[in-house]
Amino acid sequence: MSMTLYLGCLIRTLYPEVEKAVYEVLGRIGVVFEEPKGASCCAPLGLFSLSKNAWLRLNERNMRLFQSTVLTVCDDCFASLSDAFKILSEKNNVRVPEVKPFGKFMLEKLEEKGLRFSFKGLRCAVQHSCHLLRPARNVDNAENPMVVKNVLEKLGYIPVSYVSELDCCGGLVFEEKMRDAIARRKAEALEKSGADCVVTTCSHCMRQLKSVSRLPVLHLAQLSALSMGANPEEIGISEILLRRMVNP
Repeated sequence: MSMTLYLGCLIRTLYPEVEKAVYEVLGRIGVVFEEPKGASCCAPLGLFSLSKNAWLRLNERNMRLFQSTVLTVCDDCFASLSDAFKILSEKNNVRVPEVKPFGKFMLEKLEEKGLRFSFKGLRCAVQHSCHLLRPARNVDNAENPMVVKNVLEKLGYIPVSYVSELDCCGGLVFEEKMRDAIARRKAEALEKSGADCVVTTCSHCMRQLKSVSRLPVLHLAQLSALSMGANPEEIGISEILLRRMVNP
């Protein structure tokens, strides 16, 4: 299987351990991928773009560089690319690449290959990305999201439900005081959940929660790679978390 890998800006610049984990996962499940030279930021419309037209033109350029299904590792990238491609497809009557978020991709591959793993003891609270849950994007159940939880279970971890699970982390709120208040409130709920760590598939959620949470905040790719035998140190898994796991 060949795919186009689109890591996004934040993972490349802030989280090399997540980048390494993604490469480990793809290699271990036999996925051939390419990273197109010259691909640029997808400029999420509500975050960076100065105009809808500029956002569309930028992603039309990206689209021409993608030759196969696009795997995104950040849910903001997924939302921006998939929304732009849908508009371009309808506007220009052209065939566009499918865009697939990492969580859904992992669930499909684990089910396809019948893979299950045996790590035990690590309790994971999921920070669900707002962009992934919008019904129009047809990725997960907005009221009872299960994609990331199902992946965690197949990897051998324990998903933990908690109060305010569907609340936003505030990562894309522009007003600083409001953004910080939302983040702290979410961090408190996560810490009361009894979880050992927070798991997300969005780099903006990672950045927001890492700044306020006393729990380790991980990308799903890191735990996926760990279950498949990657070196914990290279993918950013701490000794504290490792001591909470049992691999019979």
